[in-house]
Amino acid sequence: MSKLAFLGLMVYLPAVVGNETLSQEDQLSLFLHIFLLLSFLVAGVASITVLETKREKYIAVKLMRMKPAAYMQASLGYRYFSYFIYYIPAMLLFASLLDVPFIQGIALAASVTLWRVFCEYLHLKLFQKTGNVLIKNTAVVWLAIGLGYAAAYAPIFLNWIPSGGKLLLLWPVTMVIAALGAIAAVRLARYADYRTAVDAAARRDDPLLDLGKMFSEANKMQVKSKDKDLDYTHSDGQTVPFNSREGYAYLHALFFARHRSLLSRPLWNRMAIIGAIGLIGVALSVTDPERASALAANWSKGMPWLIWIMNFLSIGEKACKALFYNCDLSLMRYSFYRNDADRHFRQRLYRICGLNLTLAGGMGAALTGFALTAGGVPTSELLLTWVCLVALSVFFSIHHLFLYYILQPYSTELNVKNPFFFLVNIAVSMAFVLALLLKADAAGLAIAIVTITAVYFVTAIILVKRWGPRTFRVK
Repeated sequence: MSKLAFLGLMVYLPAVVGNETLSQEDQLSLFLHIFLLLSFLVAGVASITVLETKREKYIAVKLMRMKPAAYMQASLGYRYFSYFIYYIPAMLLFASLLDVPFIQGIALAASVTLWRVFCEYLHLKLFQKTGNVLIKNTAVVWLAIGLGYAAAYAPIFLNWIPSGGKLLLLWPVTMVIAALGAIAAVRLARYADYRTAVDAAARRDDPLLDLGKMFSEANKMQVKSKDKDLDYTHSDGQTVPFNSREGYAYLHALFFARHRSLLSRPLWNRMAIIGAIGLIGVALSVTDPERASALAANWSKGMPWLIWIMNFLSIGEKACKALFYNCDLSLMRYSFYRNDADRHFRQRLYRICGLNLTLAGGMGAALTGFALTAGGVPTSELLLTWVCLVALSVFFSIHHLFLYYILQPYSTELNVKNPFFFLVNIAVSMAFVLALLLKADAAGLAIAIVTITAVYFVTAIILVKRWGPRTFRVK
């Protein structure tokens, strides 16, 4: 499934969806270009097993006294044998969609596998010669990832069809990669000093050995309140008047004041990104009106992407984590608080909707600015865009808060341990993909989003009132 998801979402969709006007040969060139940069170059730097810090490696070699050579040979052998087997069906599926012959699809799966084996050997030799564990050099790894992904997707925005990826279909290139991979595999099998490599990658004090604890601490830092937030006074020194409120209204007024940096900072960061995108759009309309007009002409086709954009911008999930760690973790232990789940659910829903509606307004303003300067966007489609943005902001506010109350996925360590939470989010993500594939018109998409949001809103209110007291609890 991971190979299908990677090739489908990261390689095939960018190369094909939105590029229907290109010939199949050009789409194949884009596909191979993206695949070459992501799976060969970026992964060759950032995804390496031989010097990877891994808890399993520490336990096997350090605690269970397994021979380092035996562990590494078994680990590498299993990884790349399974890697090749898993890549075959995914590669054959997308290769067949681009009319690549069956045997060349198998060759592509073999090439990427053997190239990665060769990269493992290069990293090991670099460590042997210099003592440098490249995969632990965060700056180099992220630079490679940033440049690699930028170069992979740049041709899509530059209307340029690169031909370098087609080298992977040439049999001489395939044979060279196969020879390099085979030589590397033999030398990895005969490598005599795995002890030093394992010692460098599995130090006892390395925080990466306990990823669960590291992620838990990182999650807690993300939702920890700031000391400056406790001083919620006006510039003239007057205290914010919360005394006029009572009950849960008073509780939430205090909470959002004392944790405003957890929610306001992400909000303004996102608004800054939206503003920058809007300025870029207006600048494009001024400097390259033809390209801007072409984008405006396909306005309705791009509207399904609003679902992904609003999902990314929504701060509902972050708000739920902050509420859990800084408020509910203590209060959930009291039955009166669990029994009143529907009351504080509604108050929180309105507040989170307000934050997400602010983001929707910013995105709508940015898109409107581009549409007005580019021209060619019908007023009806622009209005439907605003309708979709508002409905989506409400949808994602409901979605995150509803799952929080009904499934309560967070444990005391802020880990997500509820499998149904993952399944629901996967199903919702598949619905987003379906919206892209169906290519619904603007009116149909707006009607569907508004209807689903309204149904979701009513359903959430009813189910939280009925089941909230039982599901909203500490785990």
